[in-house]
Amino acid sequence: MILKSKDSRQEDIQELNRLLGLNLSAKQRFLVERELKCLQAGERNEQNSAYYLDFSYKDSQNWAVIHDLRIEHRGRVAQIDHLLINRFLDVYVLESKNYYYGIKITPEGEFLVWNGKGYQAIESPVEQNARHIQALQMSVDDRNLAPRRLCFAISINYRNFVLLAPTSKIIRPEKAPFDLSSIVKADAFVSYIDQIMDKKSIIEAPKLIGSDTLRDFAEKLVRLHRPGSFDYAAKFGVAEVEGANAVSAPPVVAMPEAPTYGPDTDAPANKPACRNCRNENLTIVYGKFGYYFKCGVCDGNTPIKITCGKDGHNERIRKEGQKFFRECADCGSSKLFFVNP
Repeated sequence: MILKSKDSRQEDIQELNRLLGLNLSAKQRFLVERELKCLQAGERNEQNSAYYLDFSYKDSQNWAVIHDLRIEHRGRVAQIDHLLINRFLDVYVLESKNYYYGIKITPEGEFLVWNGKGYQAIESPVEQNARHIQALQMSVDDRNLAPRRLCFAISINYRNFVLLAPTSKIIRPEKAPFDLSSIVKADAFVSYIDQIMDKKSIIEAPKLIGSDTLRDFAEKLVRLHRPGSFDYAAKFGVAEVEGANAVSAPPVVAMPEAPTYGPDTDAPANKPACRNCRNENLTIVYGKFGYYFKCGVCDGNTPIKITCGKDGHNERIRKEGQKFFRECADCGSSKLFFVNP
């Protein structure tokens, strides 16, 4: 069940474009343009992550999904990208990040991104998200929002995860001072959660709450939301003088809309066939070089060829149970192309 969708940032985008039409210094223009591009990139990445969560959990009564939750409490502000809550009261606090060239993690736990010329250190998204969790936990505890059983609050397990774009490259060290499994590509996160749920012990069964209780708890969290407002003119020191001449600079071109990855479940027009015996009795298996077709008649191998029809696009295969999807990160398409028998 989806309890809250992402707030629109169109007013912020319009305001930043308006500032670009004023007489700005070179430094101010650079800062405003950078803010606008970062905002648009963040919007796209959060929408991509939201797609995978919504696609898997929107119809489930065992999970509650909250997007874009901003909390103010005890002088702290937490901007939480996504919350995923199950009936065991596992609260997955998810931070979406869009590192264009990928990310590298050192053995000391330092995060580095490639800027096109060299690696640059950045704030740890794990620590950043930990502060969000602390603010969320204090808000829940101070307001006694946790579900109760026999007059006692049921313990809540907060989980810290960082979601990266499916196309991001992650370079991990052999050893690190924290659990690197908390850094996951957005398209693989649901499968990772399924593995965690499969390992749930019967000992945890008494903690299980009902779907109505889950919804009630999640709705209480949604009511904590306090939308943020930004004075960009003050932030960048833009003095707006009445009657001042505005420059005719065009607005920064918006980035392409976030891929919606709306799955097209139409069956393919032409069924794949074995390249050796031309039989259609195929199964997709995974090998050393990726996915391929295995023939059930001659036991031969056939390469899988996928395309969205546009040259140079970044395509991949995504497995969901026995279903296999052809996905393109560039044009935002996702199509079911084969189902294993």
